[in-house]
Amino acid sequence: MLALSLSISIAVFVFFILSIIALKRFSTEEVKRRLDSLRDFDLPKDAEENPDDLKNIPLYRRTIGRLIGYVGEFFSRFAPHSLPKLMEKRIMLAGKQGVWKVKTAVGLWFLSMVICGIFGFYYVSKDPSVSTIQGLCTIWGSMIFGALLPFAILNHIIRKRQELITRQLPDVLDLLSISVQAGLSLDGAMKKVVERMQGPLIDEFRRMLRDVRMGMTRRRSMQLMAQRCDLQDVYLFVMSVIQSERLGASMSDTLMIQADNMRDLRRQRARTLAMKAPVKMVFPLAFCIFPAIFVIVLAPSILSLIETMSKS
Repeated sequence: MLALSLSISIAVFVFFILSIIALKRFSTEEVKRRLDSLRDFDLPKDAEENPDDLKNIPLYRRTIGRLIGYVGEFFSRFAPHSLPKLMEKRIMLAGKQGVWKVKTAVGLWFLSMVICGIFGFYYVSKDPSVSTIQGLCTIWGSMIFGALLPFAILNHIIRKRQELITRQLPDVLDLLSISVQAGLSLDGAMKKVVERMQGPLIDEFRRMLRDVRMGMTRRRSMQLMAQRCDLQDVYLFVMSVIQSERLGASMSDTLMIQADNMRDLRRQRARTLAMKAPVKMVFPLAFCIFPAIFVIVLAPSILSLIETMSKS
């Protein structure tokens, strides 16, 4: 009887706590919804969050991320002085400007080089037959590999981002052209595209619009966007828009011509990749598919031949 009463009491207590939490959450959401409906202005969707607000920072960034940042900033003191500028440019091209710190990246570069050098020294010390010259070459080679590894990772990220931008640019130009033809300005068309699409190119458009709202000229903001993308297609688009504004040409015609050109370039790239496909298929066919076919086709004949010869 005591156990039954205790279990009922615990169940009632848990139900009471959950009810309070649910009511509090629903009431908070209702108040927030009503306040949002009464506002006479819209907050921009790309408003920057407060970096000191712990609720907006993920757990891994508050723990492991901060530890990696401190370690990277400490080891960045031992890196060459010309490396931060190079690393800053690579981070900008990777689209991580404002997300990754330059000092942290430089410190991780130095740490990668040292760790690979330690592994090379450990490998040399384990083998007593290695000569001094071979050991030094192994250690230096390991350190060079460790120094090139972060740049290889950054180049991979940059290449993937540029591929996404190149693939998305024709569709974005089509939407911009249609929006401008419908009567919107170029900034209004970009704002509509930013609200309805996602991707690295859309992030660059969002940053460009933010720069324009902060007082920067559109020409300068678009040039900076082209530098962050570092693609010939984006440079052509930016130059055409700037020339159209300077000469007073029709923006809708300019965007339409650029959209047609970008679609033609995309078709040419697709044809180029299709022509490269047979050449890339030679090695898998020669080393993977043909041996398996030979085994399946010739194995029964060889086994029967061996059996016949053994009987004779």
